[in-house]
Amino acid sequence: MYTISSPDVARFDLQNARPFVEFWDKCYGVDDVKVLGSEERIDYFAELNIANDLTEENVRRLLRWKDPRHLTHLVLSGPNEGKSNQKVEKVLACLGLINQFRHDQAPESGMRPAADQAFESGIVWKAFLLHIAKPHTYPIADQNVFRAWSLHTGLKDEKTWDTYAAYCNYFAQIAEAMGIDRTMKLENIRELKRIDNALFVFGQLLGDYYEPATQARSSATTEAGPAR
Repeated sequence: MYTISSPDVARFDLQNARPFVEFWDKCYGVDDVKVLGSEERIDYFAELNIANDLTEENVRRLLRWKDPRHLTHLVLSGPNEGKSNQKVEKVLACLGLINQFRHDQAPESGMRPAADQAFESGIVWKAFLLHIAKPHTYPIADQNVFRAWSLHTGLKDEKTWDTYAAYCNYFAQIAEAMGIDRTMKLENIRELKRIDNALFVFGQLLGDYYEPATQARSSATTEAGPAR
């Protein structure tokens, strides 16, 4: 079995941010989550609806893209199969606040409690609500990107808002080193997504092959779905 053993894996120099991102971004696969009951592939960038308010349909599709197993608007299996997914309904109930936050009419301190109410535990899904509102400011979170962040910074993933804030700072440093403007423009958001892609793939590799990262992996991974 192939095993990464080089001590260089854990080192991260911001001067090498661009080659790091360019290399690992190329390894990111094609997003293949489809609209429920359709062959239409969910277009993450289109559903962000950058120049407008997010609609209910945008949010339903983005949540399914994030985690098709647990965040599809209809329950897919079990005794409640076919019924409305209450997690999604809770998110849709705060859509007005999400759009206010998008337009700087509500503070982050107002969004966090709404996210806490929508999702009782963890941070990955909660952070996603901030992300879809302001993708230029709040990166996507999941166990893979946290694994990369933890290895590079020596910080521990506690699955809290503090963890996410520290990850946002790490992500921002990479974006700054690459000269990417963090503004609400689609071309910038596409470039920022390449950073996410790179960290996601690198984190996956660490989880599969790099022993220190594997040992540090938390057992509480149920909120991280098969997509992101």
